[in-house]
Amino acid sequence: MDHNLAPEQQIQVALHELGHKDHTRSEYQNARLRCENEADRNMIHHLVKDAIESLDDPTEFDYLKFMSYYNLKTVTNEVMVKE
Repeated sequence: MDHNLAPEQQIQVALHELGHKDHTRSEYQNARLRCENEADRNMIHHLVKDAIESLDDPTEFDYLKFMSYYNLKTVTNEVMVKE
């Protein structure tokens, strides 16, 4: 873990890397994009869950602010957040 990262970024990295726990080396080499998307999905799932649980009213969740806060910029990330 890069200790120069902000705590929020360290959490992001840890959650992303945990998303790789079931990937084999050969699976990653043959399907890298799928593995990275699965790891991102894991990270986003846990971050969104935590963000919603911290709100008094879950309907106040603003996915655009969430994406900006966590520097999520791709359409794929947006789809994952909205799920």
